[in-house]
Amino acid sequence: MNRKTVHIGIDVSKDTLDLSPFDQKPLCVKNTSAGISSLIARIKALPDKAVICCEASGGYEKLLLAMLPAAEIETACVNARRVRCYAESKGILAKTDKIDARVIAMFSENNKPRTIESLPKWHEEMKSLLIRREELHQMRKAEKCRLDPVPHAAVADLIREHIIHLGVCIRNIEREIRKLMEKDNDLAEKVKRLSSVNSIGLIAATSLLAYLPELGSITDNQAAALAGLVPYNRDSGTKKGKRVVHGGRMRIRNALYMPAVCAIRRNHVWREVYQRLVAKGKPGKVAITAVMRKMVVLANRLMADPTFQIS
Repeated sequence: MNRKTVHIGIDVSKDTLDLSPFDQKPLCVKNTSAGISSLIARIKALPDKAVICCEASGGYEKLLLAMLPAAEIETACVNARRVRCYAESKGILAKTDKIDARVIAMFSENNKPRTIESLPKWHEEMKSLLIRREELHQMRKAEKCRLDPVPHAAVADLIREHIIHLGVCIRNIEREIRKLMEKDNDLAEKVKRLSSVNSIGLIAATSLLAYLPELGSITDNQAAALAGLVPYNRDSGTKKGKRVVHGGRMRIRNALYMPAVCAIRRNHVWREVYQRLVAKGKPGKVAITAVMRKMVVLANRLMADPTFQIS
């Protein structure tokens, strides 16, 4: 006999988790290890199969997404904008935490979002290090901009000192990333395989693994879409709109932009792709985006098949 599937929506906030109705117990638990453990026990006690769905909530969902898959509970995390658009399509305009939890459950039942797998131990630390490195780069860039026009000598000296300090911090983070690789052979092997792609170095490789953990378990088109590198049609009737990339994970694009530029200059294969598109009248940045897309597709194939070799 097939088991019924119960879809449970969770609206995540800093301190609490609001639940859609699924048993006779309270519909709000604390967003703590103890609170989530009690939720897991309730889900495990259900006679039916449960699928949990929540929205990405700026990091407050991290603990939930770590504990539920580890407990072998099917869990999905979806973009809040998609859920809001779904609610409006159903005529649900009111918005409270309890309503949101019910809407998320409805969205999960009707759209069957892809569930996530339990992530390796290094993933969260790697992602945090890379995000901090990016923040420091942005700060250093801003400080360099403050030197033009040159401010008062004393202020300029302080800015230069800060730039040097930020450079030291960036190098320290890169050292921590290498240490993390040394602790995990599987991570080191994945970085090595991705780095075999021309112009993909340590930061680009680790960024792909941290920001796109689905690599190897999804299709090439899905990988490119998650990276925000798929051009979408905007046609209507006789009008042929301009194809544009939309959405996706910005940090992947940030990490791959300079590797793509370097690849165009140093590798004849990537350069031919770029030049062929430019010859067709495509703008330079569109051609670079196409190279980035091909990089993501190649990375996905490398992760999917350990025997795959770059020709």
